[in-house]
Amino acid sequence: MKSRIKKLILSSGFLTKCVMYFRRLRLKKTLGIKYGKNAFIGFSTICEGANGFGAYSSITSSYIGYGSYIAQSTKISKTKIGRYCSIGPNVQCIFGRHPANTFVSTHPSFFALKTPVPFTYAKEQLFKEFPDAIDEKGMYTIKIGNDVWIGANVSILDGVEIGDGAIIAANSLVNKNVAPYTVVGGVPSKMIKKRFLDTEIAFLKEIRWWDKPKDWIANNAAFFTDIQGFIKNIKDD
Repeated sequence: MKSRIKKLILSSGFLTKCVMYFRRLRLKKTLGIKYGKNAFIGFSTICEGANGFGAYSSITSSYIGYGSYIAQSTKISKTKIGRYCSIGPNVQCIFGRHPANTFVSTHPSFFALKTPVPFTYAKEQLFKEFPDAIDEKGMYTIKIGNDVWIGANVSILDGVEIGDGAIIAANSLVNKNVAPYTVVGGVPSKMIKKRFLDTEIAFLKEIRWWDKPKDWIANNAAFFTDIQGFIKNIKDD
């Protein structure tokens, strides 16, 4: 029944605009969502709250953790985003892969049953174009951890997982998983450095501060300016 109603709404531009308008008002009131001009949040997108969506951004079929924001003109889809993430402008997700080694042609008509064109030469699926979902329900194929900073004009390939606390430099192409608290950059992206010492990273991974109550974070926010001071004060607490 819900799927039929959803199809009916999506089939009408007027109904879609009306539903999206009232949905924006509800999310703004109940979850404190902040919207830029013409920001689009799809029906299937789940927000934990206190999120920000920049002008002309488009977020569909995704999950957005508490306090995470997405800057202008960024397009995110089928992505699970953790808490307190900072995602810059013009970031986009890239879906689908083509064979690049033994296949004579990279055109999907030679390896796929379903193609963007009205024909295929393949009798069966010969190449895996899309990775498996990262969740049990099969909704998300890209994962961005907690406290991740992604710079402007970054492209993220389907199937990639970016660890907690990672930083992605501007203009990068992320084509493989990024370890927690690692800085990467380039086309394709490569590791530049680790943000902290291994012992410090281990402490942050264990404490998972982003899962703490908001009052706890507020009370300890003054210690967030220095990793060593943070660890000392949290241990002594």
